[in-house]
Amino acid sequence: MSALANLIFELEQYKKIVIFGYGVEGKSFDAFAKRYLRESEITIVDKGDSKDESYLKGLDDAELIIKSPGISLYNLGIDNNAYNFTSITELFLRYFGQQTIGVTGTKGKSTLVTLIHSLLKNAQRKTLLCGNIGVPAFDILEEITPETTVVMELSSHQLMDCNYSPHFAILTNLFEEHLDYYRDVAEYYQAKYNIFLHQKEGDVFIYNLPNNLEHEGINVHAKALKIKPDFDIKRGFIHEASLQILEEVAEILDIDEGAYEKTLGEFKTLPHRLEFVAEIDGVVYINDSIATIPEATIEAIKILKSVDTLIVGGNDRGISYDAFVEYLTQSGVKNIICFSDTGKQIHDKFKNSNSSQKIFYFQELREGVEKAHAVAQKIVLFSPAASSFNVYKNFMERGESFKRFVKSLQQS
Repeated sequence: MSALANLIFELEQYKKIVIFGYGVEGKSFDAFAKRYLRESEITIVDKGDSKDESYLKGLDDAELIIKSPGISLYNLGIDNNAYNFTSITELFLRYFGQQTIGVTGTKGKSTLVTLIHSLLKNAQRKTLLCGNIGVPAFDILEEITPETTVVMELSSHQLMDCNYSPHFAILTNLFEEHLDYYRDVAEYYQAKYNIFLHQKEGDVFIYNLPNNLEHEGINVHAKALKIKPDFDIKRGFIHEASLQILEEVAEILDIDEGAYEKTLGEFKTLPHRLEFVAEIDGVVYINDSIATIPEATIEAIKILKSVDTLIVGGNDRGISYDAFVEYLTQSGVKNIICFSDTGKQIHDKFKNSNSSQKIFYFQELREGVEKAHAVAQKIVLFSPAASSFNVYKNFMERGESFKRFVKSLQQS
């Protein structure tokens, strides 16, 4: 039987299946179940607007629970072994993992999977892109053939408690993040490690970390960078670590230099990742809403070199901003515009320092953009160094708001 037929056969054995969380992946599994699991009773358990936890009683009679990645069992006080949990990611990797290139890491995942997918297409290989980049794995099941290479972006939430790993695993980097979801940073790192911990002999693992992560039986790769990256303010930037990994992927998959060069030549930065928005009165506005941790914002400042005005702030997840403020005090950024919860923290830390920089605080992002327009002379960088969940649904919605506010400056 095909991998899809085997997947369906396994799931048909469960007569009561609960979809726990009705987000993008929950809806994807629901559509799959309506088509292939007509004999199974499918129930949706989703908090929605509920103010208490009584909705969780819907888990009790389930034979199998498809958990959405956005749900933190730790925050709900539920042990992973309390129910028969699985996920779209775990099911997909169990049956299609041997033809999957999986990419995880704190930063750089989306750019790298996009590059690898383009590399395979330019080499005339059959390839599909899915995962955390916005396409649920179950949405592409019917398109997969034995010749297909699936390129899959994997978040730590998707990998948490996952017992299967892709044949070709990549870990871009690790920084402290998502401390509102996990017990501690060690648990967050452990979730990321699941991308390679269940690999078997002959599988491939590439990583970019200072510490050694050898795993018996799998092929671990690292190589020196051959091509230096550059930055075009309108076309975008590929981090040198991503280039190094991409180069290694091309070599392992025996992809010719022409396809590799074509992939780099065609690349344009993804939305909300050092994205050029506009140039107004000689000032360039850059949207880096993807920057949800201080390290990402620091990297953006280093890449752009001429940032004179920075907009930061967002949801407080317990991350320390001491080192971030220390870096900014020594940087060439003249105007630091803070907003929202973490912006208040950063603003207050600056007020207690001896910095000569101009520090501003606003509750709303719109006010921050207007202030940036008034004081900036070279580059306005919107790189929040925090998540968006206290105001916005995600970093994309936040980035779109920034772009909309900038566009309104052009019309005023």
